[in-house]
Amino acid sequence: MTAKNVPVDLRSRLKEAATRRGAAAFGVASVDAADSLPRVKIGFTVNRWTEPIRKGMPAARSAIVFGVPSADDADELEVHRSSGAISYPGYLPLSIISRDIISILRNDGWLAGYPSELVHLKSLAMLAGLGSYGKNSLMISEKHGPWLRFGAVVTDAPMPPDRPLERDLCGRCTRCVRACPAGALEKPYLVDPDRCLVGAGELDNPPKALRPLLAKHEPKLSPRTRVMCTECQMACPYTPTERKRNVFSL
Repeated sequence: MTAKNVPVDLRSRLKEAATRRGAAAFGVASVDAADSLPRVKIGFTVNRWTEPIRKGMPAARSAIVFGVPSADDADELEVHRSSGAISYPGYLPLSIISRDIISILRNDGWLAGYPSELVHLKSLAMLAGLGSYGKNSLMISEKHGPWLRFGAVVTDAPMPPDRPLERDLCGRCTRCVRACPAGALEKPYLVDPDRCLVGAGELDNPPKALRPLLAKHEPKLSPRTRVMCTECQMACPYTPTERKRNVFSL
């Protein structure tokens, strides 16, 4: 199969596969556009700069991006395993969707794979038209607010990219900035990884100043399982009413 012979129904088949597994958002971004964006530094425990998609797949032309909603506090669990690894059960659907999309593309004769963990998924989601970058440094969707988790598959299949959302959904709103208990959003659109409770909760020995806040805003269900802080997300006016109801009562 050549680059000039893309099945007309490829996008619809990929979207159907993603939707069947729980995706609530789906789009395509151009790798040319993604790799032309400035590199940004990923904070928290990663603490590295983002990388272009073509560093991992030189022939890549399209990035298929999909979002799965966090509909319940149970989707915000972080589990510290005895091996030292950290897992997030709510992210499992993204892995399943990626696997199904990769299978379809490869069966059609295209290269397809997972992007590097240093590829900036938020930027891909923005390019694919799935939302705008919010003042809480999360992607904001008009329908789902800041409650979408994103995954992506990169491929050499040339597909028409979606148009990015051109307007800033935050406008003058600063609810998330004011809601952050740790003051990690002092600079809107930029999170301070040294103060954000989600990042601090991953550490074996979090800063003493943040420990009382962690105890209050990141309740533990077991010695190794916590509910990640969602204060800035809950404060967002785009947060669905149903999501606000689905919270733990401890």
